[in-house]
Amino acid sequence: MSWSIHHVNLQARDVRATAAFYSNVLGMKEAAWAFPQTRGYLPGDPDKLALMGDGRDSHSGLHLIAPDAEFAAKNSLIHNPSVGGHVAFQVDDLDAVIARLRAAGIPHSVTGEFAIPGLRHVYVTDPEGNLIEINGRL
Repeated sequence: MSWSIHHVNLQARDVRATAAFYSNVLGMKEAAWAFPQTRGYLPGDPDKLALMGDGRDSHSGLHLIAPDAEFAAKNSLIHNPSVGGHVAFQVDDLDAVIARLRAAGIPHSVTGEFAIPGLRHVYVTDPEGNLIEINGRL
């Protein structure tokens, strides 16, 4: 199965100061976030969410998000991607990954198109407790 790193999501208590650091020190450019029509709960306020795009597609690169203890509950998820950060992998067959997670009895959170236009998401923790996001095209 082919895969690539789509984005890294970092928790940022002060999103604006953190975005300024990545922009001013590392030369990254902040990009606009486009929300899908089927958007779940995802704060759109620039003080809560920032995208430092890498130019590969509209949402790949670095995501900065303010931690929100209610994020998982507001989206009916068992995992909270706004707390602690995560890496997101994009795969060519998300259904196969979901089938393997189910067969192994591994708890995971599946969304439809939720935060990024054109992508479905699965959140799961690895054996060390690291939260990961796995994306697949709709």
